[in-house]
Amino acid sequence: MARYCLANHVFVCRDEDYIVVLDVHEDRYFSLDAGRTAALAPFLTGWPASAADPGADTGPPIEEVVAPLLSQGWLLEGAAGGKNATPVSVVAPYTEVLGDPVDRRPRINLRAVMAFWAASVRARFLMRTQSFERVVRRVAARKAAAPGLGEPLVDIERARQLMEVFAYLRIFLFSHREECLRDSLAVLEFLAGYGIYPDWVFGVRARPFAAHCWVQHQGIVFNDTAEHAGGYVPIMAV
Repeated sequence: MARYCLANHVFVCRDEDYIVVLDVHEDRYFSLDAGRTAALAPFLTGWPASAADPGADTGPPIEEVVAPLLSQGWLLEGAAGGKNATPVSVVAPYTEVLGDPVDRRPRINLRAVMAFWAASVRARFLMRTQSFERVVRRVAARKAAAPGLGEPLVDIERARQLMEVFAYLRIFLFSHREECLRDSLAVLEFLAGYGIYPDWVFGVRARPFAAHCWVQHQGIVFNDTAEHAGGYVPIMAV
């Protein structure tokens, strides 16, 4: 019965009574009322709204719902050229790779210092010169091309040791709590140099609106706390 599909550069999730849309091409988030978009559910597989939502029975007809979404480029007619709208599935964060802060200085060699510096500079360069969409595609393509695809791409103990180094050196360049996007990208660049490829997770809260991103493998968070990351609904994982 599906008559529409979601454009590949668009991601959706639901938080309470709202559908949040991430347009990667535009690097923007949008919020839609779930009840007013419920008419779309029978025509778009995975759309996270239904006739059971408050206001769905008095919401606009399907033609009025899809018109702005088509013009925005979020929807495509037919089932080809796009994807279904099923929200991304991410294991709920339950712990952090670093755990409690330690007072000791981690063992840091010259290679790690150079890798950290290169990753930080590369992250800053990419953020300044590339679109968000191109950065996301770059990270996704590198991960897809990694040797051993289909096998575990993360050695957690090795990642913990490396993140101790990253966290120690980070204080000399920037505050990760204020710059989650650049921090996460730097973490990904740093770990990729050691053949470790965790997920880059983006999450949102609808009301009041907030967006955040972090690095995670399964339910283990690398550059945040599980409690903080768990307060967001995942909308995209790279």
